[in-house]
Amino acid sequence: MSMLQFDLSPLIGGRPGERLSFFLDEGPRWLDDIQVAFLRGPINFTRVQGGILVQANLQVQAQVECVRCLEPFPFPFEMEVEEVIGFAGKLRPGITYQLDEEGGFNPLPLLREQVWVSLPMKPICQPDCRGLCPECGANLNIEPCTCDREEIDPRLAMLARLKKH
Repeated sequence: MSMLQFDLSPLIGGRPGERLSFFLDEGPRWLDDIQVAFLRGPINFTRVQGGILVQANLQVQAQVECVRCLEPFPFPFEMEVEEVIGFAGKLRPGITYQLDEEGGFNPLPLLREQVWVSLPMKPICQPDCRGLCPECGANLNIEPCTCDREEIDPRLAMLARLKKH
């Protein structure tokens, strides 16, 4: 994952309530294991007791795979981020992300985590997605299935096998 760096050093010695604001406009890029077309929106860093509060409301479009047909498709959504980051070398319980020694902060690992949390568990490309044929694997949205399907009541399946032999 390449870096995106914000210089937050002015907030290190600042008083609680001091703020730095930026506009994030990134993409397309990979966030380690997920591809996003864009991440856009305001991102604010506010000095709080013992750290810096990151707040963002971002427009995101991630590339996801439909659970029915397994085709990739763009999934746009809004994502809110609110996390406290710690100062370099000062580990505190509940603080996952920290500034580097120079007061810089790379938000991409935090944004990756938030993208994964914001995505639906079972993304579907369209509400009427027909999925894949369980026999031949044809994408039923694109082509009809050519399988010879013979529906057999599962309770009578044993008899059908006996009939074949």
